[in-house]
Amino acid sequence: MEFFSQPASWTLVAFTIFVAIAIYLKAPSMIGKLLDEQIERVKKELSDAIELKEEANALLAEYERKKEDAEKEAEIIIANAKERAKNYEQSALAKSEEIIKRQEVQSVEKINQAEIQAMSRIRKSIIEKSIDSAEKLVSEKISSKKSDQIFTDSLKDLDKLKI
Repeated sequence: MEFFSQPASWTLVAFTIFVAIAIYLKAPSMIGKLLDEQIERVKKELSDAIELKEEANALLAEYERKKEDAEKEAEIIIANAKERAKNYEQSALAKSEEIIKRQEVQSVEKINQAEIQAMSRIRKSIIEKSIDSAEKLVSEKISSKKSDQIFTDSLKDLDKLKI
């Protein structure tokens, strides 16, 4: 009986009783069931994580496409704005040139009119001075009898022209 006097023997007996009770109470199947449930929970969480990752990748791809589309649209808007600005610039240049040409024509017309008026004044002045000089010369050189005779002759000439 030396077997029961050693502590290791009692440990073996206790372990054997423990294993027998565990088998009787179906502990291995319960442990297996718990482990299977844990495995299923981990698999479900893993599949959920994979789905979330796929959804995130899909959203990322969609937002990248939207970003590219927005960049393309921004480039188109900028190109259109540049084109409009160029058109406005050309239009403004054309209008400016037209205004300058009109003002140039108006200036030339004003100069021509001023020239015509100046020539008219000069002629009028020359005629007036010529008449004054002629009157002075005639009054100094021609007597009043001679003047009356020239006047009468001039009236006769005018009558002949009226015929």
